[in-house]
Amino acid sequence: MKVLMNKLNKKYVFVVLVILCGFALLQFVPAVKAATAGTNPTIYDSTYIDKLETDIKGLIQTSNDELKKQIIAMPVQTDLEKRLTDTQAELATLKDSIIFKIIKLPAGKTLIGDASTEIIVRNKNRVTAYVEKTATGGISNLISGKDIPNGVIIPDNQLLLVPKADGRGITATKDAYIMIKGTYTIK
Repeated sequence: MKVLMNKLNKKYVFVVLVILCGFALLQFVPAVKAATAGTNPTIYDSTYIDKLETDIKGLIQTSNDELKKQIIAMPVQTDLEKRLTDTQAELATLKDSIIFKIIKLPAGKTLIGDASTEIIVRNKNRVTAYVEKTATGGISNLISGKDIPNGVIIPDNQLLLVPKADGRGITATKDAYIMIKGTYTIK
C-alpha cells in the first residue's frame, strides 16, 4: 500500500505541478502582451504599398503644377528687383560723381554743374564763368575765397565750387581740359 500511496502522491504532485504551471502561464501571457503592445510590426502587402506610392506621386505632381502656375503668374520684375536695379544705377552715378574725371570741353559749349560740383580748369585763358540770370551769386573759387561773376576768365588750376543747382557753370572760349567731380550737363 505504501507503494500505491507513493505512486498516488507522485501523480497528485505531478497534477498539482501541471496545474500550477498552467496557472502561471495564464498569468504570464497577458503581461507579455501588454509589454509588447506598442512594438507590434505590421506587414503590408504590395498592393497597399503600390496604392500609397501612386497617391504620393499624384500629390507631388499636383503641388508641382500649382507652383509652376504661381511662378508663371508672377510679374517678370518684382517691386524689390526694380528697387534693387534703381539703387544699383544710383550707386554707379554716385561713384562716378565722387572722383575727379578729366573731360574735354569743346569751344562754345557750356558745362552746368549740379549742387556741390567741383571744377578745376587745366588750361589758361580758355574758360569763363557762366551764371544764369536766375542764379544768386557766382561760382565759388575755393583757392582765392571769392565769387567769380558771369563772363570773367577763370584762372587755371583753381578749385571751383558750384554751390547749388541754379544754372552756374563754365563756358569754353577754346577747347579746354577740365577736371570735374560731381554731376553736370553740357549744352
